[in-house]
Amino acid sequence: MPSGQGQAQALDSDNEHRMDSNNDYVLCLNATRVVNKRMAMFFECLCAKGTSVRVLALPRHRWSLDRGEQPFEITQMTEVRADIGQVTGRRLSAILCFHWAVLPFAVLFGLMLRVPVTYDEHDHYELNTLEGSGGAFKLKLSSLLVRWIHRLFLPWVRLVTCIHLKDGLLKNHLQQWQSEVIEIHNYPARIWRESAQPAENSGRLCFVYIGGVFAEKGVGAAAKAFQLLPATIQQKAELHIFGDGDKALIEWLRSQPGIVVHNAVAPAVFREFAASHRCVGLSMLAATPRYSLVGTNCTKLYEYLALGMPVIATRVGEFESFVTTNQIGLLIDGHMDPVELSKAMTQLVSDPSLCAHFSQQASDLMRRDEMTWENEWQKIETSGHLAKSRAA
Repeated sequence: MPSGQGQAQALDSDNEHRMDSNNDYVLCLNATRVVNKRMAMFFECLCAKGTSVRVLALPRHRWSLDRGEQPFEITQMTEVRADIGQVTGRRLSAILCFHWAVLPFAVLFGLMLRVPVTYDEHDHYELNTLEGSGGAFKLKLSSLLVRWIHRLFLPWVRLVTCIHLKDGLLKNHLQQWQSEVIEIHNYPARIWRESAQPAENSGRLCFVYIGGVFAEKGVGAAAKAFQLLPATIQQKAELHIFGDGDKALIEWLRSQPGIVVHNAVAPAVFREFAASHRCVGLSMLAATPRYSLVGTNCTKLYEYLALGMPVIATRVGEFESFVTTNQIGLLIDGHMDPVELSKAMTQLVSDPSLCAHFSQQASDLMRRDEMTWENEWQKIETSGHLAKSRAA
């Protein structure tokens, strides 16, 4: 066993007396002040058990703390720190690290403060080792950095959580340096399925997308496909884009007839829209090396399904087998040909009974307790490796 891992486990007995969640807080480290959806779900589960959260972040971007299902109680905010709930006077019980770049600091703080460290790898490994941005040299450099930081510092953490990639690639990589690895899927909170409404066969069919507005996620292809719809079909359909991202793409989308762009939309607003419209969710990732590994970490896919939406997805990663097996929608090629996509849209508009069948299958699937974030969180709690914040 690596010496770091041994020391991390030796901290257990020091923390047993510090686990009253109503008196604890968890320190969360990130490389940016943007708290993404996955991080927000971690925070919500901690807060639900009475544990406060202090976020320390590098001063990159502006603070963004609105990805949660409910507004966070922000009690204090500085350039690099944001407190969710009351932190002053409470005891530190654990450290959560959400970015490889600050993992060394998380381990250092954990050793100094004698609290366990949990590291969540949810996006950065495949981004920096397979895709990246810039030239080949930058990609190679970022890949080496990620791998070496994992190699050096993962043995010192208590627990690693990660998304699922095809064939368990990410989990297998992480287990080279830390045996305690749990795959945590980005399933939505129960509130999504509770807000679902039965789909009706009347009214326009709304094709919807939620998430980052980027070409690699099929947003541009969706707009082009919508414009290719026959006039008789287009009169029965709408296309709504919910999200922020590529400013040039968003500007172009706004100029296209029949397309509505909703920026800076909270999850609750999207759920309200879905409750009052008949919708089909677009979950289309490009056939890049990175997205070809996507398994069950596509947040928007599960949010659509929880709301009872059929989906149109790309044959990328494990999407094909998942969509086909569960009979929840239609598939197009990962190159996202607008003509092919337009045909899929036309099929769903023209066949309300097929839409209704997919909708029922989606709802049935997401009624299973294991298809919720709360169930995923239980994996962390029952592991006994997260500072037993009385959440267990």
